[in-house]
Amino acid sequence: MARRVTRAQLAASPEDLRRVQANELVVTTAATLLAAGEDGASLVARMHAAQIAGVAIRLDGSEPLPAAMLAAADDLALPMITFPEGAALADVTAAVLDALLKAQGQRLERILDIHQRFTRIVLAGGGATEVALTLHDLLGCPVAVVDRDGNVSVVIPFGVGGDLDLSSAVCVRQPILAGDHDYGEIVALTDGETLDEDQRLALERASMAIAVRLAQASAVAEAEERFAAISLEELIAGHAGDAAAVAERAVSFGWDLSRPRAVLLASIDPPAEGPSLPTALGNIAAAARATLGRDAIVWTRSATIAALVAPQTDDPAERRGIAEGLRLELDHRLRSVNVSIGVGRRVDSPADLPRSFLEASRAVDVGRWAKGRHVTEVFDELGLERLLASTPTDDLAAFVQQSIGSLVQYDRSNHADLVKTLDVWLQTRNMAEAARRLHVHYNTFKNRLERIEAILGPVVNDPARSLECQIAIFVARHYDGSSPVDR
Repeated sequence: MARRVTRAQLAASPEDLRRVQANELVVTTAATLLAAGEDGASLVARMHAAQIAGVAIRLDGSEPLPAAMLAAADDLALPMITFPEGAALADVTAAVLDALLKAQGQRLERILDIHQRFTRIVLAGGGATEVALTLHDLLGCPVAVVDRDGNVSVVIPFGVGGDLDLSSAVCVRQPILAGDHDYGEIVALTDGETLDEDQRLALERASMAIAVRLAQASAVAEAEERFAAISLEELIAGHAGDAAAVAERAVSFGWDLSRPRAVLLASIDPPAEGPSLPTALGNIAAAARATLGRDAIVWTRSATIAALVAPQTDDPAERRGIAEGLRLELDHRLRSVNVSIGVGRRVDSPADLPRSFLEASRAVDVGRWAKGRHVTEVFDELGLERLLASTPTDDLAAFVQQSIGSLVQYDRSNHADLVKTLDVWLQTRNMAEAARRLHVHYNTFKNRLERIEAILGPVVNDPARSLECQIAIFVARHYDGSSPVDR
């Protein structure tokens, strides 16, 4: 077994022999060993148990060391070094210390060289390939860099990549970590060979160098993404500046704004909060990039993913198809949150994107107001809801009360269903058809309709009053007392 020497310890008495410590080279005399009061085998076993590195013994006479002591040392692989009687113990100790200092100096130089080689790579902007090349040079074995998903991104030497099977290879693995971020691991394919201390240090330094480089790249990407998001927010708010400034910024980000665009919003339905929100937004953004195509420009807002999509035509059915494609992907990826999607109309100029953004926002709000959560709406497919959603809720409640409030109250007081009766008649404008839908006799339906007019006044032959009641019933069905915008 290998024994590392970290210091030399002079043992001039049996008491000193009882105080030896791990990794010490004990310098003593044969007389001191024999005076310890133990048989040779027991003394060797005790020093071995203390994990000393070895024993340097001055022979003070012509008598050799006891055979039992030497045999025990051989059995335990404990080095026992002898030197002649004339040498002073202090000189031997000093020589050992000099050798230790020299060895430590050499190791410090090796450590410094390892550190400097990887530091130079990081400072020069090198990546995983340069780090792996340097590590391969230091270890003398193939090296691979694996991402967090298990995909091999770099293999050195380059020629072994095609046949590389890390699942069955004999290797040493070192995680690539930067704070809480796991970037994968770096793997040394040692083929069963044990790495020494310096080689393990090189593996750790290589891992740190890759982690630092990836963390730097991630920070730069996040900063660019934030700046891009700010630029897009200014664009849809109409504060991006003149056309030349918009075009210049678009070129710098690689955006093609020369094509007609429409704004799409995928908004997490309230309540949108808690530790799962960043994860949900990340999943929505990934789904948007996967389904909306490479031409789409996607960014993250507070609880919403926004995108500038590029439909080929003005047909709202095409934009609905785009939104429904995203809906399918979101339903596959998300389980813990509901997402409502709204799409504005296509516009030809970036200057008109604020209008499309407001339309997409209105589509989300109106969809939630009319249908609840988890809706998919295209602005120019909205009907009456589009007008009603912009009306203050207090006005809506007053309108319902004025138009059909007395009929609603009658139903509550008498456990009747005259509001439904009126609704079916307004849908059909035919008493025979309405009676069939409600599964009642024609005369029964006629009597109910007469009761309705006795409560509300003339409806059947008053087109304006009929329309008013129909709208009031529609509002009452969807109105829940909260602002459509806040829902």
